[in-house]
Amino acid sequence: MSIVVYWLSQGRPHCETFSDDQLLAALAFSEARRKDKDAQGMALNSHVVTHSELGDCVSKPGVSDELPPDYSWTKSHRGGPPAPDGEPKTLA
Repeated sequence: MSIVVYWLSQGRPHCETFSDDQLLAALAFSEARRKDKDAQGMALNSHVVTHSELGDCVSKPGVSDELPPDYSWTKSHRGGPPAPDGEPKTLA
């Protein structure tokens, strides 16, 4: 079990499991759950989530605070209000 689709139907949790090689089937299943309607045309499900933890993943698990030595970009360098002369700030 490497792919799981979770969803709520009438406030009750449900899940369906898929193997690594069934990603397309899992995505199609998720989309079908999002489109399910009742007799009045109202959505049957909410919070449809597809979660994967594929066995052949080559990345390290988790999140690291370490940055590459040449990485200096921060969000504060993105755009912002125009300069006093009216020139827009760049994303550089």
